[in-house]
Amino acid sequence: MLFLSFGDSMERIVVALGGNALLHKGDPFSFEIQLDRATQAFENLYRLISENEVVITHGNGPQVGNILLQNEYSSKVANPMPLHSCGSMSQGLIGEVLTLAYDRVKFARGVSKEMAMILTRSVVNEADPAFKNPSKPVGSFYTEAEASRMKEERGWAVREEQGKGWRRIVPSPVPVDILEKSAILALLADGFLPVCTGGGGIPVVRHETSYFGADAVIDKDLASSVLATIIGAGSLMILTDVDGAYLNYGSPDQQHIGKVKLSELKEFRGRGEFSSGSMGPKIDAVIRFVEKGGKRALITSLENAHQGMKGQSGTIVVPD
Repeated sequence: MLFLSFGDSMERIVVALGGNALLHKGDPFSFEIQLDRATQAFENLYRLISENEVVITHGNGPQVGNILLQNEYSSKVANPMPLHSCGSMSQGLIGEVLTLAYDRVKFARGVSKEMAMILTRSVVNEADPAFKNPSKPVGSFYTEAEASRMKEERGWAVREEQGKGWRRIVPSPVPVDILEKSAILALLADGFLPVCTGGGGIPVVRHETSYFGADAVIDKDLASSVLATIIGAGSLMILTDVDGAYLNYGSPDQQHIGKVKLSELKEFRGRGEFSSGSMGPKIDAVIRFVEKGGKRALITSLENAHQGMKGQSGTIVVPD
């Protein structure tokens, strides 16, 4: 068997997979479709993985949403699990999908590196203002009457989404640490491909000498940024369904941002260039990473991941 090795130098990279790595818009929500999409994703990534020390992180929005629906519909026959436990279930599910998909590509392409999935907890501060101001919608839509009942019976915070109905909203605190960092570093040192920090990690808070799960959702790109800093990664790559960030996005005069210095990107962010619901969190994540000593951060499409590392695609953020 031919074992691939590209280039002479190896870099430590955190690769944050967006939702399109497992599901494209309009895809039926099935295990088989997610496996096929993940296989396609690794066809785009295997060279990058072979050339470098890579850690894979990923989102979990559709998957954890589906688990919450299963919670809801089976609540009369099985006790519903808390949100943080549903997040851990999604990590296991997506970890299986990614491992099976990677093995398909690994054997077909002759890659020697093994993948290892780690159930990952992200520490958040119990005093984070997000806990008093929940903002992240999760789960299904309800009528106003149903939402009012959920609020009364379960203590949920709810919010109306115009034209769609009412949804539960939960806190989205800022992660401050990754508890499994030592295990991730050990796996890297032994030549593995770790998969971790799924869905931003399972939110936990510390009480004296113990950790407890928190019903919250952590932004996966921000958690990936924290992880990349902690493990000393040189690069953070955020892979999404567009080829980078844009100024004046959606307007006739939109302008793609290629290579950009940190101070310039912070100026763009400060004047409100990036939507808080889509590109904004990604911009915040790359700013934070480069501010804390990262060599470079990239936002590009999954298809252009390899070209992005060569500086030929995407938005590339570098220190001043």
